[in-house]
Amino acid sequence: MFKQSLCFLSLMWAGIQLQAQEKINVAFIPITYDETSVSPAHSKIIQEGIVNSFVSTKRFTVVDRSNLEALEKEKKLQRTEAFMDSKETFKDGVSKGASYLVEGNILSVKNYGKKDKWKSDVNLQLKVIDVSTGEIVNTESINSTLEEDDKNTQRSPSTLKARKILAKKLSETQETTDAALAQAIAGLHENVKDFVGSNFPLRLQFVEWLDSKGNKLTADKGAYKFFLVTGGSDIGIQEEQLLDLVTFSSVSVGDKTIARQQKIGTAIITKVDGANFSTARLLSGEKEIKNAVQKGENFAVVCK
Repeated sequence: MFKQSLCFLSLMWAGIQLQAQEKINVAFIPITYDETSVSPAHSKIIQEGIVNSFVSTKRFTVVDRSNLEALEKEKKLQRTEAFMDSKETFKDGVSKGASYLVEGNILSVKNYGKKDKWKSDVNLQLKVIDVSTGEIVNTESINSTLEEDDKNTQRSPSTLKARKILAKKLSETQETTDAALAQAIAGLHENVKDFVGSNFPLRLQFVEWLDSKGNKLTADKGAYKFFLVTGGSDIGIQEEQLLDLVTFSSVSVGDKTIARQQKIGTAIITKVDGANFSTARLLSGEKEIKNAVQKGENFAVVCK
């Protein structure tokens, strides 16, 4: 039963998961800001910081990054009356080849201190738009302060240690306002990466169960602890990265059928096997995973 279920799962998810691993095409609409309180130079630095935060995750291909100024002029032009009835819209031009548009608005840039003791604080709003539907996928206010995680946030030990070191560094004052702004953007970078993880999770394909030595696990040997997934360094997978194992089902409510996603386990990446594969170890949910496999239920591996 185990082998049949595993084969079924592999075939079921192969097409979906391999497609889901491909990098997502995004385009960045030029950032907006209040010119009376934010300088063009600072807005450009912040825009680049946001783009770099997305790129550093290795989940995206940036479209039209070199044409931001031209696209902004086109957007302003198409707001004029002469273009109101045109069939060609700004969205059609900027989103060519992109699945999502990312729009940023700087809410404030503040500097605190005097002489050689400066700190900066940046607040902005990010909006993600689905190009195919024109709908806003999510909008969120993000700042440069590293907030404490809530009880539902899960991070690996190495990530927690790195954030603690960064938080201490961000609390230090700088000698100039430019240095303080650069420091604030470092904090912003971490929060934007969290935004990416929440809004663009990766779906990895489950390949097979492994024993502690990395060999394929048979149905009558060992426990369900280690497993192989598609996805490696090419899409930013790192050791000690946490994974969610989830099942999918449909629930009928009245005359509607609603898709339900339920978390049944947590795992951690123990080894990145090159560009396309990684090994993970189950941290919780072994019983639930075993039951799902034996019942032939569809389950996926999600990385935020």
